[in-house]
Amino acid sequence: MMLRPKTLIRGISRFSGNFALMLGKRCSICSAVIEELRPGITLCAQCSGELKARRGGFCGMCARIYALEDESTHLCFDCRNHPFSWHGISFYSIYQGLLKAIILRYKFGGDLGLGRALGSMLLEAASLHPHENLDLIVPVPLHAGRLRRRGFNQSLELSRILGKGINLPVQPDLLVKTKHTPPQSSMKRKLRLKSLQNVFEVRHSQLKDKMILLVDDIMTTGSTLEQCTRTLLRAGASEVRVVFLARAV
Repeated sequence: MMLRPKTLIRGISRFSGNFALMLGKRCSICSAVIEELRPGITLCAQCSGELKARRGGFCGMCARIYALEDESTHLCFDCRNHPFSWHGISFYSIYQGLLKAIILRYKFGGDLGLGRALGSMLLEAASLHPHENLDLIVPVPLHAGRLRRRGFNQSLELSRILGKGINLPVQPDLLVKTKHTPPQSSMKRKLRLKSLQNVFEVRHSQLKDKMILLVDDIMTTGSTLEQCTRTLLRAGASEVRVVFLARAV
């Protein structure tokens, strides 16, 4: 006996629903079967425990991590004497353990499926900024050559997720990197700042009196974010706030 199309579709839908119920929901990170949802993201208890947000025990200007994790965010010695140019900073947690592993998978392994999980963390970090005063989101750009090799700009993809979450427009091509620079991870702050001078430019600027949320994935010394901030302020932005996923130690 031939089944009618509607009957067949109902049967498939019922089977799919029962099959999904039998398998259970799966963790966005490790794919373990779980039963409960954390708002905006599905995480098992183990991954959730390893991905807790850092809410204190760091410098409120550069996010330098202090030995003790408490509620303090007082300025470190360097920032009291040589503050950065941004007006506020927030991040999710320390660049280590599981958070480091999934950022590396996302960034270099091309596992874009992790974007939802990382975007949820970035959204939580950005909640510390007064969204009602912000005008737009700007991602830290990649040089065109590196973008071609990697295939995507992780800061831009995270910015898009964040923009939807807080209802702010994203300007992907406003800030551009015009010169290729060597990897910055092994350089000290002064050398980084020097190597990044005149590297970033603002295109089709309409930034006068705008308040910007600048987005990146990882902060090490802050040199890249500092040069991006200075470039945006010179182009007319009234204020730049910074949000990123992880602070390197």
